[in-house]
Amino acid sequence: MKGWLITNKYYVSSNLLVLKDILIESSKRFDIDLTCYNNIEILNILSDSNYKKPDFVLFWDKDVKLASYLESENIRVFNRSDSIKNCDDKSLTYLKLRNKNIKMPKTIFSPLMYYHDIYKDKEYIDYILNNLSFPFVYKECYGSFGKQVYLINDKNELIDRIKKSDTWPFEMQELVKSSFGKDIRVYVVGNEIVGGMKRINKNGDFRANLEIGGVSEKYNLNDKQAEMALTVVSELKLDFAGVDILFGENEEPVLCEVNSNAFFIGFNKTLNLNVADYIFKHIVKTLS
Repeated sequence: MKGWLITNKYYVSSNLLVLKDILIESSKRFDIDLTCYNNIEILNILSDSNYKKPDFVLFWDKDVKLASYLESENIRVFNRSDSIKNCDDKSLTYLKLRNKNIKMPKTIFSPLMYYHDIYKDKEYIDYILNNLSFPFVYKECYGSFGKQVYLINDKNELIDRIKKSDTWPFEMQELVKSSFGKDIRVYVVGNEIVGGMKRINKNGDFRANLEIGGVSEKYNLNDKQAEMALTVVSELKLDFAGVDILFGENEEPVLCEVNSNAFFIGFNKTLNLNVADYIFKHIVKTLS
C-alpha cells in the first residue's frame, strides 16, 4: 500500500519533524510505503496529468482547499476536508455540535467584518457585555497550541483584543471556572478511544496546553467523558482527532475544542503508546 503524508511547507518546527519520523516508522510496520510531501510539492505533482495516485493521503495540514482537491481526484484523505474545516474554525465546531446534546460553554462569535474598527461599534460591544460576564475566554477562530486564546477581564481588555484581531474572526466563551488551568485530551481513532491525558498548568495560566507550560499525566476517563469524545468524533466525521474536554461542575464534561490533526508526541510519552500505530491500523482497515 502506498500513501502520501502531506504537511505544510510554511510551518516548520522540531515537533513536526519528530512527528513525521514517528509516522514514517509506524507506517513500515503496516507495510505501507509512505512518502512525505509539503503542500506545494503536491500541487506540482497534481499538475502532471500522468501522476500515479497513492492509495491514500494522510493529511497533516489545514489546507482544506488542497484536501478537497485531492478528494476531487478520488483519493481517500484522512481526515476529510470537511472534517478539517469544521475543526480548524472553532466557531464552525460550535455550530456543528450545538444541537447534538453536547455540553459546551456559552459561546458567541464575531460577525463577518469588512473593516477593522468594529471595536468602535457600541451596539456590538453591548451585545457581548450583555451575554457574557467577566472574566471570559476570547479565541481567534483559527489557532493552535493555545496561543491564540486569551482571558478577558474587563471592557478595556476586550476592546484592545478586538483591535489586535483586526478583521480576523473570533469567538468568545464563558470561562468554566471549575476547569481553570486543567483539562483532558482524549485521542480517538476510528470509533476507538486510544486513551486520556490530563493536562495541568501549575503556573497560574487558565490554559493547560503542554506547549505553554502544562504538565501531563495519564487519566482514566469516566463513561460520560468517553461518550462525549466518541460522539464528537462521529458527528464531525473524523477518522482521528484530539478532543479537549473541560471539567464542569461536579465533573460534568464540557467540550472545549476538537483538533483534526493533534500532535501526539506528549500523548505518546505520557501514556507509553504510539498513536501513529492506531492511525495506520484504522487506515488499513478502512481501505481493505
